[in-house]
Amino acid sequence: MSEQDRPANEEETTLREQAPPSTVRDMGITALFMLLAVGFFAVSQQFAGNRISEYDPGASFWPRATLIVILVSGLFNFVILYRRAKKNGETISLGGFDSSDLDLSENQRQYLLAIGISVVFFVSLEHVGFLVASPLFMFVFAYTIGYRDLGKLAVFSVAVAAIVFFTFRNVMNIALPYGNGIFREISVYASNLF
Repeated sequence: MSEQDRPANEEETTLREQAPPSTVRDMGITALFMLLAVGFFAVSQQFAGNRISEYDPGASFWPRATLIVILVSGLFNFVILYRRAKKNGETISLGGFDSSDLDLSENQRQYLLAIGISVVFFVSLEHVGFLVASPLFMFVFAYTIGYRDLGKLAVFSVAVAAIVFFTFRNVMNIALPYGNGIFREISVYASNLF
């Protein structure tokens, strides 16, 4: 669509408007992901010796390969951010944020809430189990980011969680976390149905 064909009242979102509010915040997010990747890399050591045969790369191979990609990507992102900051004349300081940094738009609040919900999901996954936690997570996550059709949302959340659970369990022979207590009983019962 050309500039002439576009309605006058249509707002155009530029790439700069979609960018993080500051280079320091973007670098902080990148550093957080890199620190988490290093932590998960260290934890994956406990699975390093698990192999089915001598030709099997082991249970920790693909997670570690993914974590290395995250670390390398983080380093590239740091270089890109540094170059962008220098090009735009931005200063990169690790000093305190001013009060304007705490003013968040609706989209930024949704973004931070989505991150929080994801962290709660991953932390509770071992205790609640995939089959119970996933539909709840998908429902709350989608509702948080603005989807409000509760009926469709409930059906979608339960159906996708069940499809993923049974696909991993029966097709790929990968057991997802079953949880503890009553949650484990629910997962075992559902697993035995198929």
